[in-house]
Amino acid sequence: MALFTDGLVSQVSDLIAYEANLPEVAAAEGIDLATKLQLAHTEVGAQIEAASQRPGNVYFARGAGWQTTGAEGNLSRFDLSQVVVTPPLKLWHTFQTLAILYRDAYNRKLNDKYLPKWKEYKDLAQWANDLLFQTGIGITSSAVPRPEPPMLDWVASSAAALAVFVRIAWIGANGVEGAASAEQAVTVPVNNSLRVTPGEAPAEVSAWHVYAGESSGEVFRQTTAMLEVGTAWVMPESGLVSGVRVGDGQLAEVFRTVPRFLQRG
Repeated sequence: MALFTDGLVSQVSDLIAYEANLPEVAAAEGIDLATKLQLAHTEVGAQIEAASQRPGNVYFARGAGWQTTGAEGNLSRFDLSQVVVTPPLKLWHTFQTLAILYRDAYNRKLNDKYLPKWKEYKDLAQWANDLLFQTGIGITSSAVPRPEPPMLDWVASSAAALAVFVRIAWIGANGVEGAASAEQAVTVPVNNSLRVTPGEAPAEVSAWHVYAGESSGEVFRQTTAMLEVGTAWVMPESGLVSGVRVGDGQLAEVFRTVPRFLQRG
């Protein structure tokens, strides 16, 4: 899965899955959906950061290397760059965005038709928040960030013309692959071969893979061996291959629960 810091957890399409007429509502009320998605991302992130300061239980899903203390395995503090997006986290961000949107729509003109929606999604956001904290925040000890889209051009060859879609993914020092970059398209003219050049790799990255295909959303690994950082990949004159389909990114190694505390007095 992607990391929380890779970008927005949910997209406009996730909001529309719950509210089909949302674009019309946003247009009528002058609400920018992208801005609400970002606000929700910031609010959810702030709550996760606050939760990281509180004691919680850790359930080892796989892997090792975490330093734990106490009989129940309490994990030291983590930061947002280690948080892996899981289904409960995605639900929380989606519902939080919808709650913010309908709150804004209601408060602009005190339009009562939006009040039930605001309350509904506020409750759903709290439910998803509780679900995440009870089942555990997914965390990785070796975060591999999503790369920026690569530079695409071509070099002379005898290959046929090609319209191609490309994504790349960084590989961490432990061999874990992170979430792939956003898809990028290019049309390579006849007698040329596609060249893919990644941007500067973060310090924690040791290699990279390239994924490509002739249809949007259908990209496959073109590299059998990991590519060295700082090198470009050139498509062979034989063309693209159908390797492993691009994945969703790294998995959480542990899940950290966040218990609720009752105020006394």
